[in-house]
Amino acid sequence: LFFSSFPHYRAKCYGDDLRANLHNVIVPFTGIPLSIFCFNKYVCLFFLIFIYPLWAFIGSIYLSFRDSRKKTAHEHFYEQLLRPNHWFATWRINCTIVAYHSYKKWEQTEEQYAMEDKGRFLIEANKLDIPVTPILDVPCIMIKHKSIEGGMGINIYDNFATNHGDWIIQKVFSNSDFIQRLVTPDAPLSTVRIITSRDSSSSSSPIKVKTMVFRAGRIRQKTDHNAIFYDIDFNSSHRLSSGTTNCHWYQSGFKSFDTKSMWNEQNYSVHPDSHERIEGIKWPNVNEMIQCVCQAHEKLCPNVPIIGWDVAWTNEDNQLMLLELNISCNFFNGHFDTEEYTKFCYEWFHALDI
Repeated sequence: LFFSSFPHYRAKCYGDDLRANLHNVIVPFTGIPLSIFCFNKYVCLFFLIFIYPLWAFIGSIYLSFRDSRKKTAHEHFYEQLLRPNHWFATWRINCTIVAYHSYKKWEQTEEQYAMEDKGRFLIEANKLDIPVTPILDVPCIMIKHKSIEGGMGINIYDNFATNHGDWIIQKVFSNSDFIQRLVTPDAPLSTVRIITSRDSSSSSSPIKVKTMVFRAGRIRQKTDHNAIFYDIDFNSSHRLSSGTTNCHWYQSGFKSFDTKSMWNEQNYSVHPDSHERIEGIKWPNVNEMIQCVCQAHEKLCPNVPIIGWDVAWTNEDNQLMLLELNISCNFFNGHFDTEEYTKFCYEWFHALDI
């Protein structure tokens, strides 16, 4: 509510960015997009006072029956209402930190926040020798259907890099052999999401990794956004945990009432499409991925508090490539040090309030 009218680095104001990002986030088993409750600050206030406590109460009853930790409904209600720790809560905290930071430090960081533009990111990263997916060096392309006549079925796309267009024109990359054996042949490029951060204490403080998640793509999907998320232990064993998903938060219309992934235990030791066991597998190039994203954070956005990186391990000479960065980043159910993250958030808000 406090930030709703503040200018935002990628929208007119924080409220506009909130509405744009929540229009496809659906409250499970309701079919209601959360953007409705961001119509203005008064609607949002009504939601926080009356609707959210009701949903937290219903959720706490469900969790009290399903939770292996044997917490009571009262304990779950307290946690859901005042201390939520699910992916959505941490996502919105991350978004608020960077929105506030960009507002307070805009003159020093405008060029860094411009990296959220996927095209600008590719151009600047190339200049700094950061490995990113290559762009086709053509002004525009024509895509024409082989059977449609009469001047129809023709689409022309201008390349942003060479013709001031709106489109990033690239070849479609495939997964490395290691990843491909874990997913199905027709699964999309399956990336690793790595979150990096820098403490508020100093612009020279080291870049740290918060979490690392393998997003194992699903059958016949265009991207890995609808994926099974396998946390990677980047600190020691480099092994993958059992998988989870948040796809039930993106089911619109009547699909929202199909709550299989919500009501069933989320414990995907085996990928549901490829039937390959992923839990316990050791990821071979964890250190190389971490080095890549930490260097990119340092070179491109050294003052930005927290960034999510989409890292592809492709079959192009077994290369690692960065697809994009996400400043308003999502942990994708990845495990993280809760105490360290809480301290990180507190210190940044405290530093920005001074």
